[in-house]
Amino acid sequence: MNDNFVAMITLSGLALWLVLGIVGDWMLFRKAGRPGILSLIPGVNLLVEYSICWSGFVGLIYFFLIGGINYFYGAEQTAPAGVAGLIIVIIHWIQSQKLARCFGKGFGSGLLLFLFGRLARVILGLSSAEYVGKH
Repeated sequence: MNDNFVAMITLSGLALWLVLGIVGDWMLFRKAGRPGILSLIPGVNLLVEYSICWSGFVGLIYFFLIGGINYFYGAEQTAPAGVAGLIIVIIHWIQSQKLARCFGKGFGSGLLLFLFGRLARVILGLSSAEYVGKH
C-alpha cells in the first residue's frame, strides 16, 4: 500500500474522531444548559463536563489531579505511572457513570460512555434523554 494513502486514511480517522468528540460534547452541553461552543476549547470542555456532573469544586480537583498525574508521571514509564494510569481509569469510570445518570440513563449507558466515549456521547446527545441534574 502507498504510504501517502495510509497517512491520508489515518488523518481522516483522527479528524473524524475529533469531530465526534466536539459534536457529542456540544449536544450534551446544550442539553445541560451550557453553551455548546465551549466544547471547542481544550481544557474548558473538561471543566464544563465535570461541572455538569459534579457538585462544587470536586470536578476541578479531579481535573487538576489528572493534569498533575499526567505532568509528573506521563512521560516516564515507572511504577508510579502505572498507579497514575489506574487512578485515571477509575476517575474516567466514575465520570462516565455520573454523566449517564445526569441524563437519566443507567449502568449500561455509563458502560458505553466508558468504552466508546465519543460515539456514546453523540448517541446520548441525539437521543431523547434530558438533563436531570447532578447525582
